[in-house]
Amino acid sequence: MKPVDEAAEHTDEAGGHIIKWGYQMNLYVALHDGALRNRFFPEEVMKRLHALGHVRMNERGHVLTETELAEDLAASEAEVCLMLSWQGSPRVTAAVLSRAPGLRLILSPGGSVASLVSDAVYEKNITVCSANDVMAKHVAEGTLAYMLAALREIPLADREVREGIWNSRESQSLTGAKIGLVGLGAVGRHLLTFLKPFDVEVSLYDPYVQPDSLAAHENVRLCSLEEALTGRDIVSVHASKTEETYRMINRARLALLRDGCLLVNTARGALLDEDALADELATGRIRAVLDVYDQEPLPIDSRLCGSDRVLLMPHAAGMARVEVFTMAMLDEIQRFRNNQPLRYEIPKRQFHLMTR
Repeated sequence: MKPVDEAAEHTDEAGGHIIKWGYQMNLYVALHDGALRNRFFPEEVMKRLHALGHVRMNERGHVLTETELAEDLAASEAEVCLMLSWQGSPRVTAAVLSRAPGLRLILSPGGSVASLVSDAVYEKNITVCSANDVMAKHVAEGTLAYMLAALREIPLADREVREGIWNSRESQSLTGAKIGLVGLGAVGRHLLTFLKPFDVEVSLYDPYVQPDSLAAHENVRLCSLEEALTGRDIVSVHASKTEETYRMINRARLALLRDGCLLVNTARGALLDEDALADELATGRIRAVLDVYDQEPLPIDSRLCGSDRVLLMPHAAGMARVEVFTMAMLDEIQRFRNNQPLRYEIPKRQFHLMTR
């Protein structure tokens, strides 16, 4: 870090913060110039970023290779690196770290860091943070919206009114519903909070959750995967994508869903057998809301596109104003610099359980 006047003070006009520091940190942004970087780092975010230290951006015009990342970290003497995997990204490996001896903090304004960092990062005691929990709250909000829209058949009712059909049909209610959650994680925990006013009964499958961590949720009971799927009004999938969870919602398990069940997937497409789901939807036995798919964008010739039993969304459950995620990481940099407790640190155990 480069020393500056100990009494230096900067007023961040974008956020209204008063920042005092004794050092300027060296920060490197690995996202290349383009639309995605402009969304995550608009002008007001860049002002805040420059207030936090000496900034170097990836100006190569493309996704970095591992070698290029190492070169840029070395050239910038980076202590802080901001990365995102949405358009691809190199991984911070032992070879990269050999060129970046001063690196102390890696942050992602996205969710999972599983494809960004490696065990070598944790072995070097480099702190890793991400906006996973910030984004998770928005995904949980989106999941709740999807449930309500599907249960009350809002898309269908809107279409019918526009066609001159006035059908004040009865609809399913979320109030008092029996819900099965497959996986918990940050999204699921926020969803449990959002569901409290609806007086739901929740059966939860997650082998990594301890019962005492659910003490604040008297309406939640831990169970097997089969129990979470059987007899539920709604089943919502929130597990991470790992080798263990690949196709966990398969043909046999879809058959466990009761008639009339609503299946919601805002996790990852790989967790669900799409062909088996298309077959179940064709029977008219169940309905679904999907926000994630095996292939994205979803091909228009997908069997799912031809079904009126599924509400299809474009991987948008968590898509709030994405600069909010970046701002959360800039807050984290400031806390790190001031030796304050961090809010969004990803410990090694969580890193190993994150979507890959």
